[in-house]
Amino acid sequence: MGITLKMRKMAYLKEGTAYRELARKAEGFFGKICEDPEIGFTGLPENLVYVDRCDEALNRLPAGSETLYVLGIGGSALGTSMLINAFSGSCIRKVVVVDNVDGSTVNQLLREMNPETSVINVISKSGSTVEPLSLFSIFFEHFVAKLGREEAFRRVVVTTDVEKGALRQLAEEENLISLPIPGNVGGRFSVLTPVGLFPAMFAGIDVVPLLLGAKREKREGQSRAVCGAVLDYLFQEQGRNIKVLFPYCDRLKTFGDWYLQLFAESLGKLKNRRGMVVRSGQTGVVAVGVTDQHSQLQLYKEGPGDKSFFFFTLENQENIPIPDVFGRYPSFQILRGKSLGKLMLAEAEGTMQSLEKNSLPVFEYTLSGIDGETLGALIFMFEMQTAITGYLMNVNPFDQPGVEEGKIIARKLLED
Repeated sequence: MGITLKMRKMAYLKEGTAYRELARKAEGFFGKICEDPEIGFTGLPENLVYVDRCDEALNRLPAGSETLYVLGIGGSALGTSMLINAFSGSCIRKVVVVDNVDGSTVNQLLREMNPETSVINVISKSGSTVEPLSLFSIFFEHFVAKLGREEAFRRVVVTTDVEKGALRQLAEEENLISLPIPGNVGGRFSVLTPVGLFPAMFAGIDVVPLLLGAKREKREGQSRAVCGAVLDYLFQEQGRNIKVLFPYCDRLKTFGDWYLQLFAESLGKLKNRRGMVVRSGQTGVVAVGVTDQHSQLQLYKEGPGDKSFFFFTLENQENIPIPDVFGRYPSFQILRGKSLGKLMLAEAEGTMQSLEKNSLPVFEYTLSGIDGETLGALIFMFEMQTAITGYLMNVNPFDQPGVEEGKIIARKLLED
């Protein structure tokens, strides 16, 4: 496992008084967050009990279960998508994440589904989130029509609050396979609970390295989390309100999607802890290299200077050789003796230098590879970084009042 944060041409920031003072505060917040029993995500790396609970649930599934349909939204879906995409080559069973209520998509899934080899995992911490409940009702009815009610229930796994909510009540009344979401872990911080662990384990992914990587990052990665938090705080103070994540690796695209929800819900707040209107937070963008370098770089380089850029590059790319089959043509000659890995790294470096020439802030996370420990470390690093940034901004990084208001309005519309 190896993660290095390179500040590149922005390294001078560390020498400034503002940076040093903020870093000292952030270091104190790191310890405070780790020690607070009300903040549960920091204790997950040391806790293997959820792995055992997921293993027990897997052993209760009917034989021949080949496809898992994950019915969740936001934090109940994005973490699973991140893990499945990052380790698709390790998956021996299929996981389908259903995180929207688009009827066309749902109908297509129902037409393709074979209930006799499928399992439903409905996820909602509160047990009352209308989107997964609506999807669960539709999928379960489809299972009942094909298998009967008793067999359909055997193929349901409920992941929800330990004690309360409609899903918890249903699980207890029907003796369903169920898994807990800790009360002190918010949805967007829940990927290392059964929310993300169970689907990953169903797929065949070894999740223990994720926890080991997160545990090591908690122990050794304070400087990275602190640095990232201070940078995010400083850029917001400077009016750089758009944060662009540039993973030069397809396997990290859904990591970017997961992280966008993490810092958007955590830091986008109308008011601070004192009740003052602050309208804080950055708008996140995931730009996948090299694809989006060709579609968005023009804007980033020559458009408004309201952005900061964070690149993710791999030291050990898959070096597929580029065959010299058209070398007689001049445009192909530059590729002679090269590989896709070398091309990818050259593209990333070219994009970073191009932005830097326009005096734009560029930072690079260099990864030795993408294995379980590295991804686990990234997960913990950015969860902690986000929480510290919230403390520096004096906002609550663990609530989401704007989201809740939208849910309330939607429910009233449904009642009319």
